[in-house]
Amino acid sequence: MSNSLLAAALSAVTKRSVITYDDYSNSKGGYDEYVQLDQKVLHQNHLVSGRVPTSNEVAQIQLYIQGFDDRTVTYNVEPNEQIHRLKSRIRDRMGIPLEAIRLLFAGRTLEDNYTLAHYKITSRSTIHLILRLQGGGDPSPTTALFIDPNSLDPSYDYDFTHIDDKGITFTRGNFEYKRPCGWKRIAINVLNKYSDNIWLGVNRESSTNSAQNEWPVSYHGTAIHNCKDIAEEGYDLCKGKRFAFGHGIYSTPDIDVAYSFAIKFTHEGDDYRVVFQNRVNPNSLIRVSKEETKVGEYWISPNDKDVRPYGICIKKEN
Repeated sequence: MSNSLLAAALSAVTKRSVITYDDYSNSKGGYDEYVQLDQKVLHQNHLVSGRVPTSNEVAQIQLYIQGFDDRTVTYNVEPNEQIHRLKSRIRDRMGIPLEAIRLLFAGRTLEDNYTLAHYKITSRSTIHLILRLQGGGDPSPTTALFIDPNSLDPSYDYDFTHIDDKGITFTRGNFEYKRPCGWKRIAINVLNKYSDNIWLGVNRESSTNSAQNEWPVSYHGTAIHNCKDIAEEGYDLCKGKRFAFGHGIYSTPDIDVAYSFAIKFTHEGDDYRVVFQNRVNPNSLIRVSKEETKVGEYWISPNDKDVRPYGICIKKEN
């Protein structure tokens, strides 16, 4: 797969200019500054988190976020939500990098680790969104992010475009693995990035079976579907259940479900979709079945450390 296609996909995900390493080396594009794309930050920033139904549901309040372009977006949140979570919602919905988001209420800058209630923010309040200045200035549109070749692992790339797994069952982490048939998978270099490689199943004896202590596979997209992201829709679909934790990371083992939340982008005249492929810690995983949601299986993990993106899947639209 061409690196330029990956750059286009990541540009769509980050809402920033992402270029290939070759273009960076040749200084193509006329940018004033070039910054290496941090893959770990990229994937952690684009996990989709949200509320999880609990037995102690708190009444939500409605907030208005007024942007720098005077556009106002409405959010329904809990009063005890922390500011950093509200910023994550804004990032997911408006495509603004977390580091660029500054929120003001009643003339005060809202700090990440405080709650809305701490600032006495009530329903129908208006919070102002200001783009944080880089070193005192606005995020520069003349800065390009370049892809470090060492952040990828082409030996694990796989083209599933014309593969049909009908009649074949694959497992990862003793869960069914629905391979991304119809997509091309670009592998992220994650070997030796954690305490061990067991979670990846590197010693798997068969392509269809799991290795011991391997983590199962899930997918997530970062786009909005029916005015909701995958976490907001997942919360609505899971309202009939109650969980021990009130906040989690949402994903799905079914790439067809993830497709609904896949960012759409155009490259060289063709339309594509992009989603992330993850490994999920099975010891903390909550599964909500297709029979319960009526649309597809959803997975909820209590912590971002329980979800490790290891691939980027791209599909060309028919």
